[in-house]
Amino acid sequence: MQNTQADASARDAEQAWRKAKQLEQALIELLQQALPASGLCTVGKPLTEQQKRGESRLALCCSLPLLQKKKRKDTIVAFLDFQISLAGDGVPLLESTAQPLGAVLHIAHWTCEFSFDYDAYVGFPATGWQPWLNQAGRLLRWEDDESPFGDEWTYSLRLDALSVDEGLLRQVVLQPVLALLEGAPAEQALPDGLPGLIRYVDVPAEDGLQDLRVQP
Repeated sequence: MQNTQADASARDAEQAWRKAKQLEQALIELLQQALPASGLCTVGKPLTEQQKRGESRLALCCSLPLLQKKKRKDTIVAFLDFQISLAGDGVPLLESTAQPLGAVLHIAHWTCEFSFDYDAYVGFPATGWQPWLNQAGRLLRWEDDESPFGDEWTYSLRLDALSVDEGLLRQVVLQPVLALLEGAPAEQALPDGLPGLIRYVDVPAEDGLQDLRVQP
């Protein structure tokens, strides 16, 4: 019985990982085409990493360099990052129970690429990220003057609400990303009813710090 359960768990984990990789590829293809088409920027070669615990694959991340012309050369001005966390510290905790929410997709505009090796990714607890501005419970924003697209930001989606359907990915990733890069407010870029949208809540932590939880 134990071997049967272990085999089933291994199959489930392998299936979840295959779906994560399919979503990663679908997002890369969509963003590589759509971001240059928007006229905002061109896109460099994707940078990818995996997060593991022993032999278990917990998460993957991908960073797309956003390029603009400076002195006639393509220069990286920021990164559009995304992270698919199936387990591990990339999964936020529920406000009510402090239990893991479940698999998530984080999308971010940062001035650096995501990297599990260098501790530059969405990981919880969030006490080390401060100070952030939690906008309408749906967008985490950090003041920044290095990117021509304005402040750094991150929002998150439940993975169980997503698929590789291009129409859905345009709705929940591409349209919000373009709107936010162009300076739209959180409520406009991430409207109520957006499939899978995660709502963040600031909660007190030790030593007067703040942490983040999510609503179910």
